[in-house]
Amino acid sequence: MNERQVREIAETAFRARFGDIEIVSVNVKPGFDHYDDPLVNVKIIYDGTVEQLGGEGILCVLSEIIEKVWEDAEDSPVWPQVHFIAKSDIGRLDPATV
Repeated sequence: MNERQVREIAETAFRARFGDIEIVSVNVKPGFDHYDDPLVNVKIIYDGTVEQLGGEGILCVLSEIIEKVWEDAEDSPVWPQVHFIAKSDIGRLDPATV
């Protein structure tokens, strides 16, 4: 599974659950955990507050991303590490580089 596909999965899952919150950027970067197992960092930067997301909503989005990335696990055995970041938390940083 490539970065574009992971980005599309993350965007779709977030919009399905939080359709009223604008996505500023979804950054996807492959990497490795501390055991050198492959993972993919997914950072969803949104224009809203932390309180708007809620625990249940975050869990639904996480579950969907993990499930869909793992559907293609034979070709891409990576674990998605998902971060939800409010635009207000990054200050003047470029959302595409966070």
